[in-house]
Amino acid sequence: MRTIEILDLPDEARELVRETEVKGARTLFQRDGRPVVMLVSYDEYLALRETIEIANDPDLGNAINAAVEEESVQHGVRVWLTSSANEALATLADHERELVEDALRRIDDDPIAGAPLFDPLKGLWVYREAHLRLVYRVMAEVGRVLVLSVSRAVL
Repeated sequence: MRTIEILDLPDEARELVRETEVKGARTLFQRDGRPVVMLVSYDEYLALRETIEIANDPDLGNAINAAVEEESVQHGVRVWLTSSANEALATLADHERELVEDALRRIDDDPIAGAPLFDPLKGLWVYREAHLRLVYRVMAEVGRVLVLSVSRAVL
């Protein structure tokens, strides 16, 4: 992957990047009236990648769908884990469990610390900690975050 330092760009291009980063604006680049490239923020890019990866993993999708119906266990002030997420947490190595515990504390402090997913997973959020992925739902009406899945992933 090629990397370009923003300060090396012309002023007009830096302004497009600033609008994308700060305001979430998107810019469509065209050639002869046909779309060629879309400029989106890095956070939006990661959320799109996560959505695609999760949506294309039938096992994870089935686990998330099944988790919605499961009993949940309180893990923090606002964070609750489904029984399958709690079981997955128990199978991780000690250092991985510590990473997940840190992630759970961050989500408990700030439920929107992760990234919102796109259709067909709209309404779910993902939080990454190293190679670990937590998929959760923010349930504002009851002041709770429900963690549906804890899994290993590579992005």
